[in-house]
Amino acid sequence: MTAPTDLARGVWLFAGALGLGLAVVCGLLRGPADATGVLLGSLLTLVNFGGLTWAADRALSGGTTSRPVWIGASGIRLGLLGLLVGLAVTQMGVGLVGLLLSLSLVPVAVILAGLRGARTA
Repeated sequence: MTAPTDLARGVWLFAGALGLGLAVVCGLLRGPADATGVLLGSLLTLVNFGGLTWAADRALSGGTTSRPVWIGASGIRLGLLGLLVGLAVTQMGVGLVGLLLSLSLVPVAVILAGLRGARTA
């Protein structure tokens, strides 16, 4: 993995696989609410990661957009993620434990994809 898009693809793959595995485990150990929480949380984190990679690609392309615009867009993206997580827990009845566990999947996937890339480099 040398290109940022290769790393992003690896993160998507690892996070998706980890999310599905975690949903199965939470479904067996904690019940369907937590399994649903994992699936929804995984979807939200992958969408958030997609927004992050899109913004990083735009920033690296050397566009004329100023730094405060990128910082503001990141703040809006994270605020929207927090709002959606709050709505999911309060309005949809998803399991909080499963949802919170799934929010850690992208950082773990970044580490795994990075280690895989370092090993092949």
